Amino acid sequence: MKELVCIVCPNSCKLTVADDGTVTGARCPRGKKFAEEETTCPKRTVCTTVATAFSDCPVLPVRTESEVPKDKIPEIMNIINGFLLEKRVGRGEIIVKNVADTGVDLISTSSMLYNYYEKNQQR
Repeated sequence: MKELVCIVCPNSCKLTVADDGTVTGARCPRGKKFAEEETTCPKRTVCTTVATAFSDCPVLPVRTESEVPKDKIPEIMNIINGFLLEKRVGRGEIIVKNVADTGVDLISTSSMLYNYYEKNQQR
């Protein structure tokens, strides 16, 4: 038997997954689905930063476009840690396509297209 707290909605239901896979304690269908996935193939969204080649923006926040298998996260982080972004990108642009062969793209969550220092030098 495994006990979980659902993180899908604000209810934070206390779930119990029996050895046969039966889920109890879920107040909505999403909780049951969460418990089933968490015990068979847990997934997470990866949020982090990548290094850039720009002194005015040395790192850029990024995330996976959707959830990835939890066991792939170390491989994804190794790819990200060895990556250097050498072009300016806007929010939502793909940084690494199909990261770690997950079928999920790594995307930017901020824009680098507007240079903060250029703005301040115009004053």
